Amino acid sequence: MPKIVDYENKKQEIIEKAKEVFAKRGYYNTSLSHISHKCGMGRTTIYQYFKNKDEIFYYSVEAILVDLQLKVEAIIGDEELTFLEKLKKLVFELTNEYEHNYIFVLLAEIWIVLQRENNDLLNKLRKYTEDLKKSINKLIAQGIEAKEIKPIDSESMADTIYSFIESFTFQSNVNGDMDVERQLNSVNILIDGLRA
Repeated sequence: MPKIVDYENKKQEIIEKAKEVFAKRGYYNTSLSHISHKCGMGRTTIYQYFKNKDEIFYYSVEAILVDLQLKVEAIIGDEELTFLEKLKKLVFELTNEYEHNYIFVLLAEIWIVLQRENNDLLNKLRKYTEDLKKSINKLIAQGIEAKEIKPIDSESMADTIYSFIESFTFQSNVNGDMDVERQLNSVNILIDGLRA
């Protein structure tokens, strides 16, 4: 009797494994063979689920962005945290993400190439970046309104915090001996400086 395979579950399994491969090898150094090996299946089997490496990458990045957005929303919605605690937790969660999937490094790697094109993946990356900055901006603005954070330019501060997250994850990947805890403590001191 032939084995019945749940198509969508198998597709999700491939995406999860592919995220790990892309994170470790980078977009350009990943081949379908690397992904199929990680999945424990032949390259030709992968073609039953995806057209090519680019399509797998597209779905992988989309899955990562959705996961990150859910984390951000959960932190922002946590009523037990102050606004400053939410900012610290947000920075911590997003900068620690590099240990699991190097998302910002991976995005930086393809961002340069995609800048020349106007495609769906690039548009999703731009939207994710803008949504994340808007979430940080909203959090800061709410903290200002609640008089927990001193009056500042919330949009500029959101851009600054996002830029730190991006550069921190990139530097962490490039500089393997970076003291992550020390860097996060420094950022927390800066965030504490926003206290009203």
